[in-house]
Amino acid sequence: MNRWKTVAGVVLIFMLGGLIGGLTTGWVLKRRHPLFRKDPETRVAFIMKRLSDRLDLTEAQKPEVEAVVRQIDERVREHFRQQRAEMRRLLDRETEAIKPLLTPLQREKFALYRQQLEARRREREDPPASPKRKSRTIFTPQIKETGK
Repeated sequence: MNRWKTVAGVVLIFMLGGLIGGLTTGWVLKRRHPLFRKDPETRVAFIMKRLSDRLDLTEAQKPEVEAVVRQIDERVREHFRQQRAEMRRLLDRETEAIKPLLTPLQREKFALYRQQLEARRREREDPPASPKRKSRTIFTPQIKETGK
């Protein structure tokens, strides 16, 4: 019995380490790595530097390759925009199936929760101009029960 606890503890530690490592890597990449920046100019400049260094592009090739890289970047961004919109429609449609299962008070809380999620999504897509981001509010419904 004691051996199983030890094995389970070791497995749990490894799993938590993997989870924390994965989340940290994702966070760092999204905020620090030029490929994951929202600014297309930064992304294109990073890709062009890599291609130029690795392929020894001539000065004549650079503008032509850069035009193709910009075109690819625009197509990829457009694809992600379409996918994001489709995912939003899918989630909206599917979460509507939850509403009939809820009480009127729960529906109000659910609507408030969805509004908060939407506000956070908009903040992520269009962050404020200042370097400091607003702290995120954990879902705390402000609706008071009036009786059961």
